[in-house]
Amino acid sequence: MALPEPIEPGDVVLTRATGWVSRAICLVDDSEVSHAALALDADTLAEAVGSGLRTVTFEQALDEHDLAVGRTLTTPADMSPVLQVARDYLARPVSYAHQQIVLLAVLCTTRRVPLPPGGRRMVRTVLDQAACAVNAMAERGRQPMICSEFVARCHSEARPCEPYVLKIGDDEAAAEGRTLLEWAHSHPGLPHLPVPEAAAGAFDPAGAEKALAPLVSAYATAVGRTDFLPLGHALPVSAPPAEPGESELLASMTAFGNALHRATRPQEHRGPVPPDEALEQIRAMAAAPDFVTPGDLLRTASLTEHFRLAVPVPGRAAGTPGTPLGSLLRRR
Repeated sequence: MALPEPIEPGDVVLTRATGWVSRAICLVDDSEVSHAALALDADTLAEAVGSGLRTVTFEQALDEHDLAVGRTLTTPADMSPVLQVARDYLARPVSYAHQQIVLLAVLCTTRRVPLPPGGRRMVRTVLDQAACAVNAMAERGRQPMICSEFVARCHSEARPCEPYVLKIGDDEAAAEGRTLLEWAHSHPGLPHLPVPEAAAGAFDPAGAEKALAPLVSAYATAVGRTDFLPLGHALPVSAPPAEPGESELLASMTAFGNALHRATRPQEHRGPVPPDEALEQIRAMAAAPDFVTPGDLLRTASLTEHFRLAVPVPGRAAGTPGTPLGSLLRRR
């Protein structure tokens, strides 16, 4: 596959994977992309994935992806400070890991998104899978680092000033309604929730994809956004799946928050924290300056599009690359 000409060191490379979790991220984040990486040179990218921080070739990074967008600083600058931060992260003994299901869980709870029939079932499944993923990270002594967070950190820690610090903002009108996190914080049953048990065992990305496939398909159909799904992959749903009760949804949210507390604060963690503290952990993660999504990196005016590449995926007919997902689902 011919590489875009030219890829320059420091380019932000945004891609869209063909899996169900990735497509759900695009849907909830109102974005064309689901993953972010940083170009170290013309054919080497640094990225955060399940195995941790790593380097891959451009072609390897595009495996099972159908769209790649390269963006570069709008105000040209020497990128060596950004690249040095990336190399320092790659060489650190501190272990990081990224699972897309974790990003999706944070988006589902902190963004104002429609919840049609079946929506709560999808969200609860996402939360339960994400709790398992984060607990698996904690068991291996790893901290969560979202792929786009890694890219943003490389810029902001290079020199904490323009043009390196990427401006992430939302100039859209605020969406109506409350986020699930706001709903949970005010729920009268929150203080009475039982202590959640840790979701133990190895996280299985393939199992998460299988569990979410019909739920994401049903959700996209319910909100009228089947255009984001890969062609031929929309699944028939005869009836909306049974919805979890409020206490079940609250329990899944607090279990996810506890998993984040365990992984991000291992020295403080002495067992499950109270429900309100667990929810606060989710809020704090979404409110952190370096909580940046791939969609944020696609939208920020700090970066300008450098190239756009539609990637043929053998055996899988994907939706039309480059088609915007529109403004039905509003950002936070």
